[in-house]
Amino acid sequence: MKFLANLITNRKERDLVVVQAAWREWLSEDAPIIAYIFKVLLACLLAMWLSLRFELDQPRTAMMTVAIVMQFRSGMVFAKSYYRFLGTSVGILVSFLLVALFAQERVLFLVCMGVWIGLCTAGSMIFRNYQSYAFVLAGYTLCIVGLPSTITPELTFNIGVTRISEILIGLICATLVSDLIFPQRMWNVMLAAVRRRFKDFSDLLQSTAVQPVASTTSTPTLLRFLGDIFSLETFQASAGMENDKSRLHRQKLSRMNHEFMEVSTSFHAFEQLLRRQHNIAQPQVSVALQRVYQSLGAAIMVEGRSAQTEQEAKVVSRQLSVFRNQFSANIHAERAQLTHDIGTSERLDFETGCELLQRLTDELYVYTSTYASLAVAQSSEVAPTETAPKLEMHFDPLAVTLAGIRGTLSLAILSALWILTDWRSGVEAITLGVISSTLFATTPSPTRTIKNFMIGAIIGTLLAYFCNFHLLTQAHGFWMLAVAVAPGIIIAAWFTTRPATAIVGAGVFMVYLMHIGFNSAYNSNPVTFINDAIADLLAVLISGIMYGLIDLSGSRWSRQRIAKSLRNLVVVACRDTVSLRRGRLETGARELVQRAGSAQRVGDKEDRVVIEWLLSTLEIGHAVIALREYMQVVEHPYISNLLSMSLESVAQLYDAPSEANRLQAVNTINHAIAEISLAYIDLGLSQSSQHQITVMLHFIRSALLDEESVLVSGTQTTLEKY
Repeated sequence: MKFLANLITNRKERDLVVVQAAWREWLSEDAPIIAYIFKVLLACLLAMWLSLRFELDQPRTAMMTVAIVMQFRSGMVFAKSYYRFLGTSVGILVSFLLVALFAQERVLFLVCMGVWIGLCTAGSMIFRNYQSYAFVLAGYTLCIVGLPSTITPELTFNIGVTRISEILIGLICATLVSDLIFPQRMWNVMLAAVRRRFKDFSDLLQSTAVQPVASTTSTPTLLRFLGDIFSLETFQASAGMENDKSRLHRQKLSRMNHEFMEVSTSFHAFEQLLRRQHNIAQPQVSVALQRVYQSLGAAIMVEGRSAQTEQEAKVVSRQLSVFRNQFSANIHAERAQLTHDIGTSERLDFETGCELLQRLTDELYVYTSTYASLAVAQSSEVAPTETAPKLEMHFDPLAVTLAGIRGTLSLAILSALWILTDWRSGVEAITLGVISSTLFATTPSPTRTIKNFMIGAIIGTLLAYFCNFHLLTQAHGFWMLAVAVAPGIIIAAWFTTRPATAIVGAGVFMVYLMHIGFNSAYNSNPVTFINDAIADLLAVLISGIMYGLIDLSGSRWSRQRIAKSLRNLVVVACRDTVSLRRGRLETGARELVQRAGSAQRVGDKEDRVVIEWLLSTLEIGHAVIALREYMQVVEHPYISNLLSMSLESVAQLYDAPSEANRLQAVNTINHAIAEISLAYIDLGLSQSSQHQITVMLHFIRSALLDEESVLVSGTQTTLEKY
């Protein structure tokens, strides 16, 4: 009986544990989605009620504003609302100006409108985050306010004031509901992202330290880190609107982003060096460096695992400090174990590996210390002594220009259709066509995005038809009206909760709310509805065709331009009178790839070539910048000339990759190493400076000699052919 009682008790305890685990999983995964859908519905209904109370013309505009700006996190809602208001205000002012100038000249109005749309689309390609969104809003608001005003110019001011009032109601409702009901702060998602990134990088470093370097590749993980860097930057931009920890630690997180870019690049450079040594069969050098590297891998572990929180990162920081203090002694011991029969090149490989490993250790210590400082209470927090550099904007001017032309052409085609056919729904078609032509210009794959948006538009049309002619006809009073429109809002909001269907949800929201058959009073004509639905679908179709014709993101020509832009960063680092700093090189290279969308398409063979150029640019670019810093202590003109010739040969190689230029660069660097090694004392160079310069020259040479590098002529031929 006692055994049976224990069995029943244990079973109950196990069932209780299972129920508790399921409950926690539901709270962490399903509950936020349900809360978000509820908040979207509540904010939309509140915006509809206020619009009706104030007797505004189009309550659906306020509801559409809510649908557009609502996000999971309150800070993102604040940021998007702020920039939407700015963009809308500018668009309305431009509408007033153009209507005042060309109220009676539709063609001139449309020409000026096309120029404005092109400029706004180009601006959205240049800027990031919600600043980009503000340019999009400034563009298509001109369609929403300006086009109706060309039909009734005397009502221009009333139309503009009414639209901005409806949009303000939507923004207020979205921000209030997001901030007061089940608020989700940016700090939680930012801290989770920082913790995950530190843990994943620690696991990556530790795994490469204990496994043979040839058996694993870290490229996919490093590319995921590339996306994380810009995602965290987006989070920080939104966090400025919140008055909590995310705002207090904003500067510190920015420094962490910059420090992580440096440490990830140093890690890649060291990993590539180990791989090259493994491939050319240098067991003594590889084993010696691997032993020190394994000690570093152990130093970032806490009880055999990676740090999970910033409190545990404090422990890692102390362990890294001890490792740094013992680094010179460990290297000296490994250097003493190397036999005397290894060649000069092998010893330079070892010294180069030591230099890279020390740089990796120092940068990892700084990054870990900054991460651990997040655990410090605000009252005892010390103000940072160094401000992290801002991420500069890097983009392809031709891609920006073509995006502006694409937006203008979409407007021109739809405007011509409107004028030539005197189509009643022409304004509707132009509005949605401009929105879809500008809104998705910055996505990694606009053509694929517009296809998903088209699917959402079709679903939204069907939902609007069902709502207009089956539900709204039975609605009497506000609550019945709310019941009628709620199913479409819930379905659209559910689509937006999943990344794979978020664009579909955006299409459902936009078309559904544009076609809801009530303004201040119910008015839905089947003929008008069908005309408007055809106009919307035709507008999205034309936008899709324009993206297909002028979409650089997936073209071979675009990839060649991105590769050329990446190589040009190395050329600039070699030739500019002012040395390109590491931060600028990092952000320039990473943002070029991020904007091109290659980081999201790393599985594609063609985009892999762009990624290889990215890694080569960072690897050689950092070495070139370090070499130029060492050159500042060189006073003898002969050594300066040798180093300048070496840098110029590297610049020529990256400016025009070829086998001949690669061999020329290797020979020039070999000559510089030989001359500096033999006569550095006679040339007035200290042993320390000679060591640093020789090691960095050797690192560049070994990277150029790597047969698996993208610089090899066979890989370059592949780039030109695909």
